[in-house]
Amino acid sequence: MRKLIITLFTLFWGFGFVIAQSNDQILKNIRVEYKIIQDNLPSYQKVSFDAESESTEEGEVIAYFDRNDVKLITVVGYGETGKNMTEYYFKNQKLFFVFDQRHEYNRPIYWNEKKSQENGDNEIFDPKKSKISTDRYYFDNENLFLWLDNDKNSVDLTEGTNIIVGKGFIAHAHKLQSELKK
Repeated sequence: MRKLIITLFTLFWGFGFVIAQSNDQILKNIRVEYKIIQDNLPSYQKVSFDAESESTEEGEVIAYFDRNDVKLITVVGYGETGKNMTEYYFKNQKLFFVFDQRHEYNRPIYWNEKKSQENGDNEIFDPKKSKISTDRYYFDNENLFLWLDNDKNSVDLTEGTNIIVGKGFIAHAHKLQSELKK
């Protein structure tokens, strides 16, 4: 019995090690592909359009194509209290990485000296005082396998709500791809 337990433990431990190595390799491949796209941005065809549905104020979608193959879609949404920029990276039409950056303004964009005084405040809108936070989402075959938060800590993907976040990004990426085909 002891021999069986040791054998099973060794097999499961070895299997876990193989999965970790494979995730490390997938992550390395994602970083290589990300760099290739970033390095080649100037040579890609660029298409942009306004996207009011992406924010409360205004929004913009910018797509980069290598021939007919979408490589990157950047969505920027503006609001009175912040800005959100989400970059969707693709290889062979599949989402492999999302970079999401949020800018939280110190005051609404219309908060000038007059508005500040009317409200008993001593601060005005200053974009340099924005709080910026980022999240990075890594996908393998369009399945979220790693989410790094603003502090580059791994977010627990065993929680159902966190998996839904990944599926939301995939659905939004496919919606954007469909809109670009029109």
